[in-house]
Amino acid sequence: MATLTMLRLSEEEQALLLDVMLQQRYASELVSSEITDIETGQKKCEETRIKQLNNLLVRLHKAGV
Repeated sequence: MATLTMLRLSEEEQALLLDVMLQQRYASELVSSEITDIETGQKKCEETRIKQLNNLLVRLHKAGV
């Protein structure tokens, strides 16, 4: 994981990665996993981020992604 935090992606690479995640239907799985890690105490974050993640997950599910 440390390698990923050091990796700097260009905006184009970020957009490409996001597109792949959406097309492969991994986006909702990733967001759901992040929420689970926070809820189980494996990760810490602000309440605002939790709300944003929950809202994003709802939108992804509604979109069928």
